[in-house]
Amino acid sequence: MSPLRKARTVAPAVPAEPVTGAAPSTPASPTTGAGERAWPFRTRLGPLPLPPKRVRLWAGALALIGIVPIDTALVNGGSDWPSFWAAGATVGTSNLVDPARHIAWQAAHGVVKVDWPYPPAVAYLFAPFAPLPIWLGFVIHAAIMLGLVAVAGLLAARAFDLSPDVAVLVAFAWAPSTAGAVMGQNAPLAVVLALWAIDALRRDRPLEVGLACGLLMYKPTLALPLIGLLLLRGRWRDLGVAAGVVAAGYLISVPAAAGDWGWPVAWWNGLQPWLANDLIGNANKAVSIPGLLGRASGLPSWLPDLCAGAIVILALRGLRRAPIVEAGAAACLLAVAVGPRVWGYEAGMVLPILAWAIAGGLPEPWRTRLVFLAIPIGLFWLVSVYTVVSGVALVVIAATAMWLRRWRPLGPSPADLRDARLARQPSSSG
Repeated sequence: MSPLRKARTVAPAVPAEPVTGAAPSTPASPTTGAGERAWPFRTRLGPLPLPPKRVRLWAGALALIGIVPIDTALVNGGSDWPSFWAAGATVGTSNLVDPARHIAWQAAHGVVKVDWPYPPAVAYLFAPFAPLPIWLGFVIHAAIMLGLVAVAGLLAARAFDLSPDVAVLVAFAWAPSTAGAVMGQNAPLAVVLALWAIDALRRDRPLEVGLACGLLMYKPTLALPLIGLLLLRGRWRDLGVAAGVVAAGYLISVPAAAGDWGWPVAWWNGLQPWLANDLIGNANKAVSIPGLLGRASGLPSWLPDLCAGAIVILALRGLRRAPIVEAGAAACLLAVAVGPRVWGYEAGMVLPILAWAIAGGLPEPWRTRLVFLAIPIGLFWLVSVYTVVSGVALVVIAATAMWLRRWRPLGPSPADLRDARLARQPSSSG
């Protein structure tokens, strides 16, 4: 066994930083009994009391507000859901991949006309909904997506050593996590796969890591930063499994595309005009830095790509050296921050970095201050058409800047800063 493999196997066993274990106690945190996880937030900020019961009620209210628009989506035909219903109805036929035939089929069946942007195999997931009325399929799909949000919370609790009730509450309170249910989209599935990959990295399970990352390739722009993390860490077994999953996806897509072995060519050619129109029509939903820059008039067309590349370069030190769960959470954040096309409902991928911060990645009092500020801002994805710039984009930009500063080139090691901070704290929690 190589030294690198030994280090990777042993490291997850004992957390080296509070991000994978219980956060250091703070002066305002309540005491807990044996075997209980500490409440991760302060119970008071200045004159404002923040007892856990009140915070839970506020988080529940945020979750309900974020889910309420599901009624409007249902009345308006299910928002994006009809395109997935149409894919389930045309999978296995020549009407799926060919854009002209797909749109003609939708027009003939009274469905909103949208190209199918996913690999053909993904359409099999929606085939069971095809016999159902669109509205009923939307309701069932929304219930499944909300269930996946709960699963994401439980996975975050396990990966970052949080109390399950806190992690699930945060998952629902962060409105972009539930936006997939509201919009008839499937981003909660991507969040579950990303958190499964992070937890499997913590437990050093190459098979699970590869499966999760390979399946996440159904949304390539969200998966690539995690794939890049595996490359940086030399996790070749994980990458091999992921490559096998991608190859299986190609093979399964052949019958989905009516036996067309060259489906990637037709799919890619059809994707280009769809992307151009989507970037224009949904510009107000953009939350990535390249997406925001691309909206500004008068800027060179190469500037968004340059900024994305610069962010990736600045992140390399942290991705290489950070504890593995922190690095995984950061990779998910980068997927949102530097993706060419990332909308508010895909910012559920910010959940891992929120969980990392809550678990001790941010010291107090900034942990409570920033998390309690960021999560309500997540609701603003609902009104991005009026605010011009989505509030979620502000959270993404701020979180990215803070994490890049933490691991800035030639800067001090965060572990050294943590040790110095703990040394300055009083020995008692009072």
